[in-house]
Amino acid sequence: MDNTNNKEYWNDYVEYWENKVIEANSKSESNDKTVDDLGFVNYVAILKIQSGDKLLDFGCGAARLYPHLKKQYENSIYIGVDISGTALEHAQRNNKELKINRDLYEFDGLNLPFKDDYFDKVICWGVFDACQQEKILLELFRVIKQNGKILLTGKNNIYFVDDEAAYTAEINARKKGHPNYFTDIHNLMKQLGRGGIIIDEERYFLRRGDFSRNVYICELPERFYEWLLVLRKDKYFNKDMEFDRFSDMYSNTISEKL
Repeated sequence: MDNTNNKEYWNDYVEYWENKVIEANSKSESNDKTVDDLGFVNYVAILKIQSGDKLLDFGCGAARLYPHLKKQYENSIYIGVDISGTALEHAQRNNKELKINRDLYEFDGLNLPFKDDYFDKVICWGVFDACQQEKILLELFRVIKQNGKILLTGKNNIYFVDDEAAYTAEINARKKGHPNYFTDIHNLMKQLGRGGIIIDEERYFLRRGDFSRNVYICELPERFYEWLLVLRKDKYFNKDMEFDRFSDMYSNTISEKL
């Protein structure tokens, strides 16, 4: 089932993203490089994965992360989900021990096929800004245990007007029909506490490209481009909570510039 009408888009996106990862791991000096594998693994280390942890790689794509997790956390249990069946086929081809419908699951866009309180850690990397955020965040918290943690990244809804790289990326994404959601992070932060969600780590990347360079600040600014949070499910988590809307398909900055 496709609850987003985006499966076809993401199936066609797989090879493009794999080429972006290859470029990131090369010596290319492109201004639009994504985070390379070493940087990716270093960011994931913030989760402090423990031996035996059950890990959910949400939006796993071709399971880029799996070989590194296997090497560093060999006793952990890896589960990957993705909306793209093509991505999962690539993940199985690249990692022979991973099997579809055992370690890899196709996702309908809204509902995770796992019971409540199942995972210890969730990695939602570079995916949240393509999701219906208010619904997906609740679903991620449904499937993690008490004191479980989620590593979450996304794009802020108001970046610097003179960040031409960010502006160009937003315009080009629209031209391609790329599903894109910007987070009102200030609004989200206000809602987290009332639901029993603790912020363990926060990093803010002021301009496009800072993420791949690992350049960030830890105090919430008014304007910035990308963000990283580690969120923890407190014992007071309200399983019946609903988020007020905190995301939109367009940034506030694009309205200022047009």
